[in-house]
Amino acid sequence: MGSSVAVEVTGLHKKFGDQLVLKGIDLHIDMGEVVGIIGPSGSGKSTLLRCLNLLETPTEGVIRIQDEVLYARQAGEARPAKSAPGKLKTGMVFQQFNLWPHMTVLENVIEAPLRVKKTDKKAAIQKAEALLAKVGLLEKRDMHPIYLSGGQQQRVAIARALAMEPEIMLFDEPTSALDPELVGDVLRVMKDLAGEGMTMIVVTHEMEFAANVADRVIFMDQGAIVEQGTPETIFRHSQSPRLQQFLSNTSFTAFG
Repeated sequence: MGSSVAVEVTGLHKKFGDQLVLKGIDLHIDMGEVVGIIGPSGSGKSTLLRCLNLLETPTEGVIRIQDEVLYARQAGEARPAKSAPGKLKTGMVFQQFNLWPHMTVLENVIEAPLRVKKTDKKAAIQKAEALLAKVGLLEKRDMHPIYLSGGQQQRVAIARALAMEPEIMLFDEPTSALDPELVGDVLRVMKDLAGEGMTMIVVTHEMEFAANVADRVIFMDQGAIVEQGTPETIFRHSQSPRLQQFLSNTSFTAFG
């Protein structure tokens, strides 16, 4: 695991109206680290992830991506300091696949490199075909998303995110919209990425994935990080009564 910093979050707050959804999050993630974020619905997990690439604008706090300030705003400041380039270092995979229905699989994957990075089309297609092969879907390159299963669509979405050559991948409940029998294929692709050293932040309810693939697991509740540590620590030696209660309500038993 590299020692360089991938993500540094300090004092991150997020309000929706009067509701404080994130309550002063501090977070440090190294390059090459795989971090699983677990917790009950409404605990702020997805909001935290969406703040990391400014899909949600934080109310206050500092976000650095690889030492570059992506967002900085202290209490009382009228306007935040933002620098957009850091957004290109992160790729995001959503709960809903968000593929463009009018485009083929291949067109979905090459669209952003062509438009945003101005990549040569031949090079973009070669890269896209390699990524589709990586996720096991090269033979579907000319099909439209409507003809794919949910699991296949999510794997295309992963290939599409990877096509922008991000250094950090954000996954927001990537398997929660899938039928149970389709979850395994998506998790295998994510496990392969982790094995290749990709920095990954994964909001998930798949406890087995968090236990077996993550280097570190973070438990959030009510907008705050309650506990974090190795999977062994979190699942076997949790200190927080709230985490113990949460785990007792899941069917996860990998650590006995």
